[in-house]
Amino acid sequence: MTSTRADYDVWAATYDVVDNPIVAMASLALEEAARAWNGARVLELGCGTARNAPPIVAAGAREYVGVDASAEMLARGRARVGDEARVRLVEGDVSAAPREGFDVALVCLVLEHFERLAAPLAAAATALRAGGTLQVFELHPAWWHDGGRAHYVVDGQERAIASWAHDEAEFARALPEHGLELVVAARSWYAHEAACARSAKLRKRLGKPVLLDVVARRR
Repeated sequence: MTSTRADYDVWAATYDVVDNPIVAMASLALEEAARAWNGARVLELGCGTARNAPPIVAAGAREYVGVDASAEMLARGRARVGDEARVRLVEGDVSAAPREGFDVALVCLVLEHFERLAAPLAAAATALRAGGTLQVFELHPAWWHDGGRAHYVVDGQERAIASWAHDEAEFARALPEHGLELVVAARSWYAHEAACARSAKLRKRLGKPVLLDVVARRR
């Protein structure tokens, strides 16, 4: 993950500025999911600029802990959340999460940077209490196969970040290996008008799958 960390350190300067269609869709999905997290202790693995912290806290989460390997992304996250007492941001590898018995572990637009799911799923499972919820939002494999990848522009040059697709079948195989079980079948989020209102770039995907939504429970 070293090169990925370096990429995000560079991307941090513009990450929250440019139109990012997958982030726009993920923000909608996150807002819906967070309604169920009132009173919960929430851990986000790969929190980046902590863009998800405000809606999670606004939904009533008791605590939000974000972990990310990129110091530059976290610096922007700390500027975003300020002195919010319920928020803690920690620099560290996604696959080495704090073992604190969280109610929810969120992994949002991170897993495409892992060739295999084992390490991040193991970290999430270890961090969750028994009965806790794993919420994954991931780049839809259909978009990945259409050429969609995490990428950014620096000095006028586009740089793609290492990326792998993960589909429903792979999650179904991998989750039980880490004491996790699907709560419901994986859900596909399709680009729709409300999402396109947040991202002009998303309109070219109107009616097509953008995001894979996986919810599992720790046994």
